[in-house]
Amino acid sequence: MINAISRTLVRALVLPITAVLCACSVLPERVPVELYELPPSTLEPSTQEQGATTPALSSLRLATPSASDALATTRLLVQVQNNSFQAHPGARWAAAVPVLWRDWLLDAFWRDGRVTALSTSSDGLQSALELGGMLRSLHHDYGDRSVAVIRFDARLIDTASRRILASRRFEAEAPVQGNAPADVVSALGVAADELARELIPWTLEQGSSSFPNPRS
Repeated sequence: MINAISRTLVRALVLPITAVLCACSVLPERVPVELYELPPSTLEPSTQEQGATTPALSSLRLATPSASDALATTRLLVQVQNNSFQAHPGARWAAAVPVLWRDWLLDAFWRDGRVTALSTSSDGLQSALELGGMLRSLHHDYGDRSVAVIRFDARLIDTASRRILASRRFEAEAPVQGNAPADVVSALGVAADELARELIPWTLEQGSSSFPNPRS
């Protein structure tokens, strides 16, 4: 009687263990994920020609832009011909795309050198001007052409009154030379530089007309 009970208990323990081992054997292997950042901006410090007046700002705060649910993730997105989004397998951004874009712009403004003090919204620091807006695109467009696309609806805001001082849409594209995630990231870096070459002067012009820099 005792032996029969023992055999029953052993079978009861062996079956669940066997089931777990079988389940483990059919689980797919984890796909390695590579993390990417936008390439550093290639902008150089702005130089002022003799006799020319270059707009400058004493301070500027960069806000994290709003974005669609699809874009507000770490996925490296591809838009295909039917206007649907897919994600490059095994590739992720190092941060959510809106934060990635904000931090890249911060570096671009530092490299330009015409803003005395720069900060981001997460720093909690005061600034008379804030640059924010909506990031509408930062992805690989794989339709009729293979291009990297960035669209940014910029808004320059008076932080004291929360009044919009100026707004403008900026767009830039760059061809993608290849299909690997690294090729897409490289092309997005080129597009980002092209967009920044228009965005930074616009920000300085609009901001300096509202808040003149005593040094300028």
